[in-house]
Amino acid sequence: MNILITNDDGISSNGILALEKVLGKEHNTYLIAPLKERSATSMALSIHDSLRVERVNENHYIVDGFPVDCVNIGLHGNIFPKIDLVLSGINRGVNMGHDVHYSGTVGAARHGAIHNRKSVAVSSGNWDKNYDYIKEAELVREILNSWIEEFIPGTVYNINIPEKFENSLSSIELAKLGRRTYVDTYESKPIIGGISDFFLGGSDLGHVPEEGTDFDIFFRGKIPITPLSLDQTSSLELEDFKKRIRVKSK
Repeated sequence: MNILITNDDGISSNGILALEKVLGKEHNTYLIAPLKERSATSMALSIHDSLRVERVNENHYIVDGFPVDCVNIGLHGNIFPKIDLVLSGINRGVNMGHDVHYSGTVGAARHGAIHNRKSVAVSSGNWDKNYDYIKEAELVREILNSWIEEFIPGTVYNINIPEKFENSLSSIELAKLGRRTYVDTYESKPIIGGISDFFLGGSDLGHVPEEGTDFDIFFRGKIPITPLSLDQTSSLELEDFKKRIRVKSK
C-alpha cells in the first residue's frame, strides 16, 4: 500500500518519524510535511503564493506551507506514485470534539478524503517532546493491517490515543464526536496609538460529559475512533427550517 504521511507539528516531530519508521517496514511510505509547526491551521491552502519544496530523498519532501499544501502536492505534484492512504499525525495532543474543526492534523486527513482517498488522522495525549511515539505507531500499523479494507474513501477516521493505553485492537471503541468547551485568554501589549499586539496566552480546555463520545472513551483509558463525514449539512435543521419557512410564507 502507498501511504502518504504528513502532520501539522513539522517535519522534525517525533510522531511523524515514528509512523515512517514503523509503517515503512511493511508499506511504501511517502513523507511530506511542513517545514515548521502549523498547528490549528485547519484546511488552510496556499492558492496565490508559491511554495518552496525541498526534496530530501526519493520518498521524503519538506514544504514551506500548510499541512493541506503538503497533501495536495503529495497527491497532485507528480512526485509520488498513486497514493492509497493519507495518514496525518501522530499529533502531540488530542483532537476531539470541536477540535476537529481547527486541527491541522485532521484538516490534512480531510483533504485526502475530499480527493477520495482513504484518510486517517492520529493524535496522542502524550505531550512530551522527547517521547518517540513508537508504541502508538505500532498500534496504527495493527489498525491498518487489520481494518484498512473496511475504511471508506472520502471519510476521515479520527483516532485519539491516551497517554497510557493497551496496545491492542480490543482497546479501541467507536465513538461519536463530543462537545469541547474553550475558555481563551489573551494578553495584549500596546504598541502605539490604538495599535496593540494580542497574544493567545492560553486556553482552558474542557468538554461536556456525554456517554459514547470520544471524550468519554478517551478518559476511560480506551482509544476512540470517530468516522468524520465531509457532509456538514444539518439534516434535522434543514427539514425543520423548511417547515418554519413554509409557516411564515403563508
